[in-house]
Amino acid sequence: MVGNGLLGEWGAVVSVVQDGGRGQLRRPWVSMPGNMHASIVLPKPPTAGPWAESLTNLLPLVAGALFANVLESLGASIQLKWPNDILQNGRKVGGMLIEERNGIIILGLGLNLVGCPEDTLMREDCSAPAGTVAIPSFSGGPLTLLETLVSRGENVYAVMLDEIPPTQFIRMIENRLAWMGQTIQVREGNLDPYEAVIVGLSPQGGLVVLRGGEETVLFSGSISPL
Repeated sequence: MVGNGLLGEWGAVVSVVQDGGRGQLRRPWVSMPGNMHASIVLPKPPTAGPWAESLTNLLPLVAGALFANVLESLGASIQLKWPNDILQNGRKVGGMLIEERNGIIILGLGLNLVGCPEDTLMREDCSAPAGTVAIPSFSGGPLTLLETLVSRGENVYAVMLDEIPPTQFIRMIENRLAWMGQTIQVREGNLDPYEAVIVGLSPQGGLVVLRGGEETVLFSGSISPL
């Protein structure tokens, strides 16, 4: 649709039911009716200014910050689990996945509005149990919420890139990180899991953890609290 000129920046495709979705590490994902499942066309990165070299690496965190900001304006208290999950009260209520193809950047966004998998159905190694998001100052369905997220998120995005340099953004987003300063378990590929403490974010958006007295930066892998 984008390639044929039918969908522009911030345009979106919404699915009532998604039975062939992909999660982190390309895990299969099935989504139930009533929840929000959308693919959103993101703007191309700027070619000049402080964000020109930083946005590509920081885009997952920027997207999380945008939608967390909008959800908080609607009364929902939100945390972000690095790199792309949306948490509320310690439970995963949504997630994001960004893909780029032929210069087109697509953000897959899902939010559990009416239901989620039971704890007994989650993988044993899941980082957080699933939950349904509570949004006190919102009434309506998935399409109405998506319209609100996109219209307000577009404004926040423009202001952010115009007024907030990447270094300041990193400090801001660190305040939203789940389990900041806490001990977590880290899984990287086929390596044995290990314990570390979250201490911040790198300028490139990697998760900075303290392991055995030394700082390490993660750019992939999964984390869970202990």
